[in-house]
Amino acid sequence: MKTAKKIFKIGSIILIVIILAMIAIPYLFKDTIKEKAIASVNKNINAVASLEDISVSLFRNFPRASIALTNFQIINREPFPGDTLFSAKEMNLKVSITDLISGNYNILGFDLKDASVFIHFNEEGKGNYDIAIPSEATTSKSNDPNSFNLKIESYSVENMNFTFKNDDGNMLLTLDEINHKGKGNFSNEILDLDTKTTANISFSMDKSNFMNKIPVSLDAILGIDLNQQKYTFKENKAVINRLDLVFDGFIQLLENGQRYDLTFNTPSSSFQNFLALIPEEYSKSIENVKTTGNFTVNGNIKGEFTKEKIPTFGIEMFSQNASLKYPNLPKTIQNINIDLKVNNDTGILDDTKINLNKFTMTIDKDHFSARANVVNLIKNPYVDTDLKGVINLANLSQAYPISLDKKLSGTLKMDISAQLDMNSVEKQQYQNIKSQGNASLQQFVYDGEEFAKPFYINDAGLNFSPSHIELSNFSAKTGESDINLKGRFDNLYGFLFKKGILEGNFVMKSDKLAVNDFLQPSSTQKNTESESKTTENSKDTSPKATLKIPSFLDCTFSASANIVVYDNLQLKNVSGKLIVKDEKVSLENLSTDIFGGKIAISGNVSTKESIPDFDVKLLMNKLNVPEAFKNIDMLAKIAPIANVVQGFINTDINVSGKLNDDLTPNLNTISGDLLASLINSRVKAKESPLLSSLDSHFSGLNLSNLNLNDLKTSLQFENGRVKFKPFTLKYKDVAINVDGSHGFDQTMNYQLTFNVPPQMLGNEANSLLSKLTPENQKKINNIPVIASVEGTFKSPKVSTDMKQAVTNLVSQIAEGQINNLKAKGTDALKTLISSKTDSTTAGKTSKIVDGLINNKDSVITKAKEEVKEKAKEEVKKEAKKQINNFLKGLGGNKKE
Repeated sequence: MKTAKKIFKIGSIILIVIILAMIAIPYLFKDTIKEKAIASVNKNINAVASLEDISVSLFRNFPRASIALTNFQIINREPFPGDTLFSAKEMNLKVSITDLISGNYNILGFDLKDASVFIHFNEEGKGNYDIAIPSEATTSKSNDPNSFNLKIESYSVENMNFTFKNDDGNMLLTLDEINHKGKGNFSNEILDLDTKTTANISFSMDKSNFMNKIPVSLDAILGIDLNQQKYTFKENKAVINRLDLVFDGFIQLLENGQRYDLTFNTPSSSFQNFLALIPEEYSKSIENVKTTGNFTVNGNIKGEFTKEKIPTFGIEMFSQNASLKYPNLPKTIQNINIDLKVNNDTGILDDTKINLNKFTMTIDKDHFSARANVVNLIKNPYVDTDLKGVINLANLSQAYPISLDKKLSGTLKMDISAQLDMNSVEKQQYQNIKSQGNASLQQFVYDGEEFAKPFYINDAGLNFSPSHIELSNFSAKTGESDINLKGRFDNLYGFLFKKGILEGNFVMKSDKLAVNDFLQPSSTQKNTESESKTTENSKDTSPKATLKIPSFLDCTFSASANIVVYDNLQLKNVSGKLIVKDEKVSLENLSTDIFGGKIAISGNVSTKESIPDFDVKLLMNKLNVPEAFKNIDMLAKIAPIANVVQGFINTDINVSGKLNDDLTPNLNTISGDLLASLINSRVKAKESPLLSSLDSHFSGLNLSNLNLNDLKTSLQFENGRVKFKPFTLKYKDVAINVDGSHGFDQTMNYQLTFNVPPQMLGNEANSLLSKLTPENQKKINNIPVIASVEGTFKSPKVSTDMKQAVTNLVSQIAEGQINNLKAKGTDALKTLISSKTDSTTAGKTSKIVDGLINNKDSVITKAKEEVKEKAKEEVKKEAKKQINNFLKGLGGNKKE
C-alpha cells in the first residue's frame, strides 16, 4: 500500500511537472520561434515579411504543438511596390513537440483563416510572385538545423480571397470566399491528396464583365508526384454554378509556368445543363423545369502556360431542338438551338475565336435568331453579327422568370447585321463599320423604380447605316407628359460594346412636359398600406424625389414644348437648346412665355455632385409683377416689397446655388445680382405695413402716389442677404434716397432719406411757416429727413430724425430773415437788435435766436459794409416792422 501511494505521489508530481512544462515551454520558445520564422522567410525572398504576434500551445493539437501566427503578410518590393502578395489574419502551424524543443520545425499541417493572395503581372510580363532568391545566393536548407520544412499530413483554408491581375489586356480574375481542405502524406514523394473546395469566381477583361461571383466547387482526389510537380485528376466532380463537369488529365508545375493536358465534359446531356450555366438570380429554381432536347459541354486544354503564351484550348456547347417550361408560367420556349464554339489553336491569347454559329428560340409564333463571330479578342476585337426576329416582351415574361416588379409589355422587331472592330468604335471611324437594317419597338410599357410613373413608348424606330444610327421616330408618354424625338446616335456601338458615352443630336417636341413626371423616389422601399397611413401629428416621411442626369449622355436637344410644368409654374411656348454632358444640362437660348411676358434662360444645371447645383442667367421682359413675385419664391425672397407693386418689370438676374431634390433652388445657398426696371407701375401702400408706417411719419405723404416709371435699380444677394445699390424714388417733388439691405428671413436694415417740403414736417413746422409771407415760404428749401427702418416687412420698426429736421427748418428761416435785413438797412437792424438784447425766445428755437443776438456786433459790422450810407427812413421802418413780426412768431416779448 505504501509503495502504491509512493508511486501515485511520484506520478502526480511528474504529471504536474509535465503540465507546468507544457505551459512554460510555449513562453520559453515564443520569441525564438517568431525571430526564426521571420528570418527564415526574409532571407529567402526578395520582399518584406512581417508578423504582428505569435503564440505557442501544446494543448490545442496535442500530442503536437501548435504555432499561431497573427497578421502575417508579405509585401512586394520593386517593380510592384506596395502590392500585398500574401496576408493572413490567422495561420496555425502544426509541429511535433520534439521538433519544437530541438528547433527543427517540420510543418505537419496548417490552418489558414481570412487570408488573401494577389498575383499581379505587369505589361512587361513580370509577375509579383517571383520573389524567391536564387538558390546559389543561399545555403542549402537541408544543412540548416533551424529551417522550416514541409511534412504536411492535412491542412485547411477558410475564407481566402485570390486575385489574378494582368495589366496586358486589363484582365482580372478573382476567387473569393475560398474554403478548401486537403488530406495526404506529403512526406511521401508520391501521394494521393483528397481535397474539397468551394469558391465564387468573377472574371472581367478590358472593362467587360464575363462572370460575376459564379459559385464553383471541386471534390477531387489528386494524384501528386512531388518530384515532377505533377497533379493528376483521379476521382473528381466539379460544379460551375450548377453545371456538373468531370475532368481528366493533369497539371504540372514548371520552372517558368505550368503544363496542362486536360479534358472535361458534362456527365449528362439534359438541357437543364444549359439552365445550370445561368446565374440563379436569372434562372430561378430549375429543379421542376420541364425540358426536352439535349445540351452538352466538352472541352480540352493542352500546352504550356508561360509569360509568352497560353495553352491551346477548345470549348463546345451544343443543343438541338430543345424546349423548356417553368411550372408556374403559362408559355413554353421552343425550338432552342445552340451551337457555340470557343477555341484557340496557337497559344496566343489574341487568336482566341468565339463563334456563336447558331442561336434560335420560339415563343408562340414569335421567332428569334442570332449569329455572332468574334476574333482578335484582345488587341482589336472584331464582331460580325446578325440579329433577326420578333420578341413579344409580354410573352417573354410569361415564359421566362424575369425579375420585374411590374408587368412588361411591347413588341421588339429587328433585322440587323453589323461588322465592326473596337478600335474603329473607340476612334469613331465609322467608315470602317458596316451596319444595316432596322429595329422597332411598339406599345412598350414599363412600370419600375427607375420611373416615377409608368413609361409608355407608343412607337420607336432605329435605322442602321455605316455612318450613324438614326432614331427615325420616338413617341412616348409618362404621367401628363408626352415626348416626340427624332435624331441620330453617333456612338451607339461605343456605348453598347465599350461602355462609352452615348452621343447624339435630336429634335424634341412636346405638347406638355411635367417635371414631376420624371422625378423618381430616392428610396426604393415600398410602404405597406398601414405604413402609408399617417395621423395629424405624424411627421411627413414620404420619400423625396430626385433626378439624376445620366453620366453616359453627351447629347444635344433642340427642344420645343407648348407647356412645361415646373414646380408650381406653367411655362408656355418653351423653346431652346439643351446640351447634356458630364452629368450637366447646359441651356442655350431657352425662352418661354409666362406672367404676361417672356423669360430667356441661359446657364447650366449639374447633378454631378451629391447635391445638384445651378448657375443661370434670366432675362425677364415685361413680366406682370404681382404674378411673378407671387409664384416665384426666389423673386419673392429677393424683393418682398414687390408684392404690393402693380405693373410690369424688365430684369436681368444672374444667380447660382444648390438645388433641392425636386430641382427647385435652395434659397439658403443662392447668390448673384439683379438689375431691374419698372414699367407703368404703381404701389398699393395701404397693403404694405412698411409703406403705411412711413406714411404715418410725414404730414400729407401718400406713397401710393410714388412715381415708379422708368425706375431702375440693382442689387446683390449672398448668404441670405440682399444689398441694394443706392437709388432714388420720386414722390411728386420729393426725392427719396434708398440705401441698405434685407434678408431672405424678411429682416430689414434700411436708411431712407426723404427730401421733403417743410409742410410735411408736422404741426410745429406749419406754425412757423404761417408767420412768413407766401413769398418767403416759397424760398424755403426741402428739408432732409432720415428714416431708419428695421424689423421685418410684416412688422417694421421705423424711426426718423424729425426733431433735427425742424431745427434745420428754423435755421433756414432765420438765415433768410437776416439776409432780408442785410438788403433793407443796417440802422434798423442795429436799433432792433439793441432793443432786443434782454429779450428771451420761446420754444425749441431759443438757442438759435440767442446765438444771433449774442453775435450782433459781427452781424452789424458786416451789414454796415454792405448797406449804402444813404438808406431811406422808410427802409428802416420796414425792416423794423419785419423783424418785429418774426420775433412775435418766435414767441419773444418786446417793448414798443
